[in-house]
Amino acid sequence: MSKMIKCKACDKEIAKGVKKCVHCGKNQRSFLGRHKVLTGILVVIVFVIIVATTSGGKKSESTTASNSSVGSVKEDSKVNFENFNKINMGSKYEDVKTLLGEGKELSSAEVSGIKTAIYQWNGTGISNMNVTIQNDIVTGKAQMGLKDMDAKITSAKYDEVKEGMTYDEVKAIIGEGQILSRSKIMDIESVMYSWINKDGSNASFTFTGEKLQMKAQFNLK
Repeated sequence: MSKMIKCKACDKEIAKGVKKCVHCGKNQRSFLGRHKVLTGILVVIVFVIIVATTSGGKKSESTTASNSSVGSVKEDSKVNFENFNKINMGSKYEDVKTLLGEGKELSSAEVSGIKTAIYQWNGTGISNMNVTIQNDIVTGKAQMGLKDMDAKITSAKYDEVKEGMTYDEVKAIIGEGQILSRSKIMDIESVMYSWINKDGSNASFTFTGEKLQMKAQFNLK
């Protein structure tokens, strides 16, 4: 006999695994299940900009180490968390340059008439941010090390966070997070928040369509 669960909309019992409620017709699948292609695109974009940020941070760290023997290292005070938050999806690259100055192109490609480029700006130490531009429009951004955190998130609190929660519901459990990356394709926006403890243990939560879709943690206790 199939295991029974409650419908997300009408709260009546339905068989586990069905796509739609037999009572009210509500689609029971998550956003990921309903929009597999679009979700795949968003996941790839988020992955690319995070990899670009991380690799850029390692390069910046190496440059800092090599330059420390010859004097001061150039640091851009404009590359901070406040300015990172001012970069909006749909803005033009010229708007970003006005805010941060000229960025360093990390990669570029053109497919079916759509040109995509990722630009990076280095901050103090290994902190940096990057912005993804498609046909001169901002479609993604990511940052690393722009804001220190002492989130005090634990494994128990992490387990309390469930798929489908809103950011406000998650915040009520584990406190305010910081945006690690944001991307927007068509009208669907995906935002990844992170919570970082002083010892480096951390958790990240990705919201798509304002609902929690994915979560991950590292070394929480």
